[in-house]
Amino acid sequence: MSGMVALLTLGEVLGVAGTPVGTPLRTATTLRLSTAGAEATVAIGVRRLGLTSAWVGTVGADEIGTRVLRDLRAESVGTSCARRVADVPTGFLLRDHRTPDFTSVSYYRRGLAGSRLGAADVRAAFAAVEAVDMLHVTGITPALSESCHEAVLAAVRIAAERGVTVSFDVNYRSTLTSRATARSVAAELLGQVDILFAGDDELDLLTDETDPRAAAASLLARGPSEVVVKRGAAGAIAVTRGSEPHEVAGHRVVATDVIGAGDSFVAGYLAARHRGADLATRLAWGTTCAACTVGTTGDWAGLPDLDEIERRALPEVTFR
Repeated sequence: MSGMVALLTLGEVLGVAGTPVGTPLRTATTLRLSTAGAEATVAIGVRRLGLTSAWVGTVGADEIGTRVLRDLRAESVGTSCARRVADVPTGFLLRDHRTPDFTSVSYYRRGLAGSRLGAADVRAAFAAVEAVDMLHVTGITPALSESCHEAVLAAVRIAAERGVTVSFDVNYRSTLTSRATARSVAAELLGQVDILFAGDDELDLLTDETDPRAAAASLLARGPSEVVVKRGAAGAIAVTRGSEPHEVAGHRVVATDVIGAGDSFVAGYLAARHRGADLATRLAWGTTCAACTVGTTGDWAGLPDLDEIERRALPEVTFR
């Protein structure tokens, strides 16, 4: 990994086996194999939209680890700073995809390869690139292990020293950590990030405000220069310093698989921002990417390329 990277991200990528839509796991006879990880979805999404991206993480020296790296490389995401560990396998999850809008998930990840990420991996990644425009982290990674927590803190600190824009998505996962711990981690990071993403069901982890517009405005006073509230089918709200909150509606789409929509939104938003788009267009690209994911199977398979998003996103694309 060398030269300029538009987006650097770090975290865990898991192997996935999922049932066909409408098929309970207990009676399924076939499973669809793929890979999934919040940060990897963002890296793939911005890459499809014409930006360079790289992922830092740890996988096992097993076939699932090979599949993870193959999928990322096939999408032209840089993986030269990924590390393979020999003594534990890559994490895995089973998706019981009973209906398009309901999926239950069983994780097999605790203590496995993804939890081995550490601050040294982050330092090596930053040393390997000449310049990074954006760093994207989520609340998932600090919950995996103490070394992963340290890796996120190190990444944010190095990014601040280099003048790199830091994006943070709360991405709360109840299977990994308590709301109290997630609130503590978010508070630890809030004053160090430039762009904050949160779902409207995560706002209580950040503020006492319950109205999404009021919450977004109040969070600007705590460090971020840009706050985005993801509202699922209802769309999204974003506000920057010195501006009024801007809101867009979600796209009408027949749901096939809702998992990965939030990370797809982040990919579209960050890609548009990097390209100099105005706030309305950033939100339009985000909601379009989310709709493309919801309408297809898998976390990232349906993410659009640049030509498709320019055809589908509204309002018309405007760059500075």
